Amino acid sequence: MDNDYVDKIGAPFLKQERQDMKVNKSQGLVYVFYMLLTNNQINKNDILNELNISELSFWRYIQEIRAFLCNFNIPLDVVYDRSNNVYCLVNKDID
Repeated sequence: MDNDYVDKIGAPFLKQERQDMKVNKSQGLVYVFYMLLTNNQINKNDILNELNISELSFWRYIQEIRAFLCNFNIPLDVVYDRSNNVYCLVNKDID
């Protein structure tokens, strides 16, 4: 795919087109989860800029994703990697 059609976090569409769209909570939540699934990590500031959301909304999206994974016994978790300033999707150790 041509790089003109991929934004800085790898989403395969024009960034400008997405900035003109209104993104509701469900769409934003699915987008964040999709980016975690496809990239295994996301940068908070990139997502804030991409979706034009607040830090509180981002934090709520992360908490909703964590709750979804827990409620459905999916052995994954979202953790913050302080050294790289990214949120990562990681496998949980099942005891």
